[in-house]
Amino acid sequence: MQVRIEDVSPVEKKMFVEIPWETVSQKLGDAYKELGKGVALKGFRKGKVPRPVLEQVYGQRINAEVAYQLVRESFFRASEEHNLAAVAEPRVEQAVPIKKGQPFTFAAIIEIRGEVVPHDYAGLAIERRRLAIAETAVDEALAQLRREHTELRPIEGRDVTAAGDIVGLSVTGTLGEHEINQPQFAVDLDDDEREPLPGMRQALLGVPLDTKDKKLEIIVPEDYKDESIRGRKAELTVTILEVRAKEVPALDDDFAKDTGKAETLDGLRAALRKELEDREAEVIDREAREGALRELIKKNQIPVASSLVERAVEMQYARLRQMLGMKPERGNPGLNDELRDKMRPAGADEVRGQLLLEAIADKEGLTVSDDELTKHVEATAKSRNIAPAKLRAEWQRGGRIDNVTHTLRQEKVLGFLVAKAQVTEVEKLSQQGTPLPEAPDAGADRGEAGHVHGPDCDH
Repeated sequence: MQVRIEDVSPVEKKMFVEIPWETVSQKLGDAYKELGKGVALKGFRKGKVPRPVLEQVYGQRINAEVAYQLVRESFFRASEEHNLAAVAEPRVEQAVPIKKGQPFTFAAIIEIRGEVVPHDYAGLAIERRRLAIAETAVDEALAQLRREHTELRPIEGRDVTAAGDIVGLSVTGTLGEHEINQPQFAVDLDDDEREPLPGMRQALLGVPLDTKDKKLEIIVPEDYKDESIRGRKAELTVTILEVRAKEVPALDDDFAKDTGKAETLDGLRAALRKELEDREAEVIDREAREGALRELIKKNQIPVASSLVERAVEMQYARLRQMLGMKPERGNPGLNDELRDKMRPAGADEVRGQLLLEAIADKEGLTVSDDELTKHVEATAKSRNIAPAKLRAEWQRGGRIDNVTHTLRQEKVLGFLVAKAQVTEVEKLSQQGTPLPEAPDAGADRGEAGHVHGPDCDH
């Protein structure tokens, strides 16, 4: 086999291949031999059809299959011999049909990772939000904790609803042109934030606990927060199924002890503030990493292979559907050409970011130690309430350990970039950062590497 490689672009090479007839003939012979084992044609016994007859009937198909096989084998051999670092199977541009006694020749474009030489990655200009937790946020966390510890008790000593009740209803009727049919529906007579319709809580206050088929007419104000129902008229029929009274714990030291977080109310507020600050610090750190990645990509607009970009677009689309709670699509039929065009710039930057992070990790010698991987496995196992050994075994069986290690390495590089960055503290970020790679646990559970793959085929 003769192979000649020419550079087309930093991420493309053109491969010219000539395969001698002896090799082609042997492949054809093997193909017809295998075909002949199972073919039964009229006038011939199974397995006894002469090759000339097989060539006449199946020649075009066998030639195509052998040509495909020769291209693949040539591609893998050339990739290894020339260290091409291909990222997809070859795209055949010129191929001479197989002819008896003649060599098989073809030319194909091979997309490669290309050489990545990151620059200007130390001293990136990024923003970091100041950590500031308002006292109102602590108040809301305390209120939420009270709601979580609130008990619902049967109504005693009265026969009408009152503020503080949770009312279980069946509701039928219309809201504008929409039909309403809710056989079980709960309304908190204290919670104006989650009131289904403005005025519904008030309409249900002071009504008998055994109310049946009560008619409600509600006009939604024109300035209501939900634009989709502004100005609509609701005509409802409600029947009370059950009413429970909320027993809200008092804000005192006993309540603090019941939560298990502190011994006093002041101590509970301090504990809640610490939880809020810890969560916000994680968000701020992630924002800084996103900002560093965005600036890194800006300064390193390296060329990327189109096949990697298309793969990134496919994964972005799949993640979007998952985020929206939509079922996965086979072949992504909803990803049309117009949507692909819109998503390609972000897809290209995602690939650039991954390639740059890998290159910086190699250049700076950043690796993930066994101890760091073990700590991550233990932390993830704890959050999922399973044994670390069981989780590690699951990941190993699914081939996911390498995926997790890779993403942890990327996170380490991002931490390195932030540590080397020129940081400006701000109250509010001027722009959002580039989304980071999938979290190690999430990517691993779906079997996604979260990084640049080689061609989707076996060597």
